[in-house]
Amino acid sequence: MRKTFKRSISQLLATALLIPAVWLASAAGAAALTNDKLAAKTVSADQISSQSEARASAIQKDLTPIKEVYRNEFLIGNVASPSDLGGENFEFIKQHYNVITAENAMKPDATQPTKGNFTWSDNLVDAALAEGLSVHGHVLVWHQQTPAWMNTANGSPLGREEALANMRTHIKTVMEHYGDRIISWDVVNEAMNDNPSNPSDWKAALRKSAWYNAIGEDYLEQAFLAAREVLDAHPEWDIKLYYNDYNDDNQNKAQAIYSMVKELNEKYAQKHPGKLLVDGIGMQAHYSVNTNPNNVKLSLEKFISLGVEVSVTELDIQAGSDGTLTEEQAIDQGYLYAQLFQLYQEHAEHIARVTFWGLSDATSWRSENNPLLFDKNLQAKPAYYGVIDPEQFIREHPPTSESANQGTAVYATPVVDGSVDEAWSRAKAMPVNRYQTAWQGAAGTAKALWDDQNLYVLVQVTDAQLDKTSVNAWEQDSVEIFVDQNNGKTSFYQDDDGQYRVNFDNETSFNPESLAEGFVSAVQKTGTNYTVEAQIPLDSISPAEGDKLGFDVQINDAKDGIRQSAAAWNDSAGTGYMDTSVFGVLSLTGKADDSDAPAAALTGHKQAYTGSTFELRYGLTNVTAESSFLGQDLTFTYDPEKLQFESAESLSNTLDVIGVDTNTAGKVRILLASKGSSNAVTADGEWMKLQWKALQADAGTSIKLAVAVLADGDGKEVSLAPAEHKLRIMDQPTGDLNNDGRYSVGDLGMAASAYGKSAADADWSEYSHMDLNHDGVIDIVDLTAIAKFILQ
Repeated sequence: MRKTFKRSISQLLATALLIPAVWLASAAGAAALTNDKLAAKTVSADQISSQSEARASAIQKDLTPIKEVYRNEFLIGNVASPSDLGGENFEFIKQHYNVITAENAMKPDATQPTKGNFTWSDNLVDAALAEGLSVHGHVLVWHQQTPAWMNTANGSPLGREEALANMRTHIKTVMEHYGDRIISWDVVNEAMNDNPSNPSDWKAALRKSAWYNAIGEDYLEQAFLAAREVLDAHPEWDIKLYYNDYNDDNQNKAQAIYSMVKELNEKYAQKHPGKLLVDGIGMQAHYSVNTNPNNVKLSLEKFISLGVEVSVTELDIQAGSDGTLTEEQAIDQGYLYAQLFQLYQEHAEHIARVTFWGLSDATSWRSENNPLLFDKNLQAKPAYYGVIDPEQFIREHPPTSESANQGTAVYATPVVDGSVDEAWSRAKAMPVNRYQTAWQGAAGTAKALWDDQNLYVLVQVTDAQLDKTSVNAWEQDSVEIFVDQNNGKTSFYQDDDGQYRVNFDNETSFNPESLAEGFVSAVQKTGTNYTVEAQIPLDSISPAEGDKLGFDVQINDAKDGIRQSAAAWNDSAGTGYMDTSVFGVLSLTGKADDSDAPAAALTGHKQAYTGSTFELRYGLTNVTAESSFLGQDLTFTYDPEKLQFESAESLSNTLDVIGVDTNTAGKVRILLASKGSSNAVTADGEWMKLQWKALQADAGTSIKLAVAVLADGDGKEVSLAPAEHKLRIMDQPTGDLNNDGRYSVGDLGMAASAYGKSAADADWSEYSHMDLNHDGVIDIVDLTAIAKFILQ
């Protein structure tokens, strides 16, 4: 085996006599289309029928049988169909495997297509047993390949009792027919939704299948109870009951499965001490070369911690596309197979079986992506050698690492309205052009800004058509933004990580859903192109100059209800929805930390009453004679529901307000110009006053100088750090403390008697209505306010 393994990869590839040109083709555009959203749409492996094909080349009899390598660790299996009995396929199965799974023959639609009429696969089972092969039963309860009569009638769910009786009868009849000829059963298959937002609540994570709709959320438990009853009636049988599911490397889904098995087994043990309801968890393991093995490890160890056995039930690894597999892709595939089998060996004590889902790339349900150990002619690929000797394969094929993209976010606060305002001119564009798909569709650029509270992202998309006909948000023309606030680069999401999606109509979705709070977005369309602008709260960190965030942007391109393309700034794997290690790095820059640099200053009242006007002054500090500013471009932002801009006026006869733009709600842009070089701004001072009107009470709103660009006589521009003025808007006080319908000295006397009272006093509730300016103390300000009301 070692001598065979040491053949060059080119020699190995050349053994695929019918497809060497394909295997050695260029890798350009051959990236696999893999990702949570795609997995959610892609039909399950179990839905694809096995098709045996005649092959011109013979089985490689000199290869070391896989089952022999792992004989002392776990069973090695593959799928089989009645058509595989006899001939080349069966000889191949007997050479490498010691357990089979019926790919389709034992599923509900094949076993009981009409009520009470059963079709058995005894010929397959008995042939396997006669050759010393074990048989795993797949599957008793599933939302696919199940005849409608079992749980629906005329398109509507059956009543609970009728559907439950159908399910129980099917389970009992099938299990009793095969008896102990089966070593284990997949009792329930694929009951969980992908990537649930609250995985601890496993019932909420259940797929709303026909079984769920007919029986209720306990259908899964009822299925296991029915299967357990059969085994209790036959204590001589040693059969394990499994729950089986795909996307097992997704940590949210793995947690939901864990929570379900934990709760069901603990509940069952209360009445049956020392016994399990669910014996094992099947990890389907439909992976791609972009799968992070650390996530597989986390899920495997999570399941093992439950005290149940684990089986790898449908293993394959996608690589390449359209039947094309380059040498590099073949090595990458072999490398991941090697990593997985190292992991399986480390946990062999808890693993009962590792089953591959297909004999060769020719018969695989994912044949276009070449996912198996043997090619279309049953010839061994590099993947086979990765499985046979993982340690040697990994040693002889060290991985090449791809460094993460590095980008910058500049300190500035834009108005989030979908337009590209002046603030964005300071940010550097990041190309979103790493395609995760063979088809290269919509692309664009991204920019980032930040301030003390938020990250701002601008994505400009170039697209050929706009489509949102799919019910799945990820299959619509949209932008996705990924943020890892502590740049932890973990292979799973932590509390500071998030995925934000905005389609071209500004419809949003989030992972997790709680991210919606504080998120703001706006979209502007120009033909089939569109711009997304977003505000993302940085609430897990206190952002500072030099901080680094994990960051990525993805552009989804849809057509006719299907996502045909996905491009990212950094992640070419398409796993950013669950793995932050594939994000790029965004550095926070541009916040002035030089105390000698020119800076803007905003001064004014800290509180205002609704309906009143107030003044805000704009000034400059740290200005020197060398600065010599002659032009100023200032953009102020505010909440238009709370505040209204009234006017701007120069405070110096050497400086004029020459332009004011208020066309955008919540933003006012003001241009100032000095009257000649001799009147340049060369010293600190207040240069302009702005009048505002308070519209609506708010405990904490603000006026921000989001952009401040100053220029000298040579046209040299200087950008100042943003400035902010915070204030409180209060409803107008009544001042009628004795409620007699008028202002009088009686009101003044009451306030005077409470002078000095504060919110710290135990009896503050009796006096708080006299605190007219709501500052938490009754003082001369409150008395003066009452006096003004009396004198009006």
